[in-house]
Amino acid sequence: MYIANYRSLLDAATTMSVSERLLYGLQVFVIGICTVFIVLAILWGVMALFKLFFYTIPNNKKNVQKGDANVKKVENIPSLEEIPLAAPPANDTQLIAVITAAIAAYNDSCGNTLPFRVVSYRRTAGAGGWNGAANDTTL
Repeated sequence: MYIANYRSLLDAATTMSVSERLLYGLQVFVIGICTVFIVLAILWGVMALFKLFFYTIPNNKKNVQKGDANVKKVENIPSLEEIPLAAPPANDTQLIAVITAAIAAYNDSCGNTLPFRVVSYRRTAGAGGWNGAANDTTL
């Protein structure tokens, strides 16, 4: 733009009254705010289209393909009364021996030569089993 155009705007602004200046400023403000919100709406629409094309449609295709491939018919499911329940271990010493052997085997496979042996054990007043291990303060 030419400097003369800016100079003519400046001259016009100095000859306007205060109410005309306020009205002109209000018009510029409204046009600017509308422009900003229209651009934001366009960006929002573009992002919604991106989500549709790059997320929703491909995931729907994957779910349809996965759903058809993973459908298996299950037959002869036994009822709960027919499934035998495991009895709690009656002999804790066997359980302790198995756990000790597993720890020793792990240490041997990792190359650890830590002397590890169970000297004594006692049942805690916790919830029993592994559930009460977090509450156990006796070491």
